[in-house]
Amino acid sequence: MPELPEVETIRRDLAAAIVGRRVVRAEIRDASLVHAPSPEGLSRGLCGQTVRHAGRRGKHLLLHLDDGVLVLHLMMSGRVFLRPADDPVGHTRLVVAFDEGPALHFVDMRRFGRAWLLPPPAVDTLLADLGPEPLEAGFDGGTLHAALQGRRRAIKPTLLDQRIVAGVGNIYADEALWLSRIHPDTPAGSLSRRRLNNLAQAIVTTLRAGIEHDGTSFLTHVGSRGERGRYQEQLNVFQRTGEPCPRCGRAIKRLVVGQRGTHICPRCQRRRG
Repeated sequence: MPELPEVETIRRDLAAAIVGRRVVRAEIRDASLVHAPSPEGLSRGLCGQTVRHAGRRGKHLLLHLDDGVLVLHLMMSGRVFLRPADDPVGHTRLVVAFDEGPALHFVDMRRFGRAWLLPPPAVDTLLADLGPEPLEAGFDGGTLHAALQGRRRAIKPTLLDQRIVAGVGNIYADEALWLSRIHPDTPAGSLSRRRLNNLAQAIVTTLRAGIEHDGTSFLTHVGSRGERGRYQEQLNVFQRTGEPCPRCGRAIKRLVVGQRGTHICPRCQRRRG
């Protein structure tokens, strides 16, 4: 599933390409993509509107229009491409054409992606349960401490809960836990303020590095013009089972935590207690 760096990479591409453009046509090619108001309502509601701002909240893309917000969630396999309106690729679910420049194509092989056209108050309601943005000012160990107090669940699946931190998924959770030397099975509420400070900084560092390298490309993520991300070349533990830890040389180990494949260095991330 695309995580914060992948979605942010796409957001930046959209900001450069379609902000200021007016929608001239919106073709719904798969009605199941639209969750509100309706496929016909979304198509009619987009036409004639100008894109004023391209934003992001967690893993959601937010295209602010003259009247309302187009919200897109890529889910497991969604992609957003910028390409000619009359040149869709396979599994295209939505095409939004503008008065000039490339069209926005929402492509989703597994059909889990979602789209909404909502007024701003309804967007706030839709996203109300999301946790803090880790790249915004003020995110630190204190933020995590307030969210994790009393939680006995392991820290790895807790980080994947979007109500705790918005945008962190499997890849960047593994990388941040390795960077902060925390075993992923550690009860979340047992971590000291010092270790939470280290974890918060590791989350920020890892996410920023992912954005700097245009995200991580394994199976589905590519940029808006089809280019692959480069962060998979920088990963320290994720999907590096059996390879030496970049920090100590011990072989990376794969285990399952919270029903998710997880990668650790057994020396750097020892269990405590």
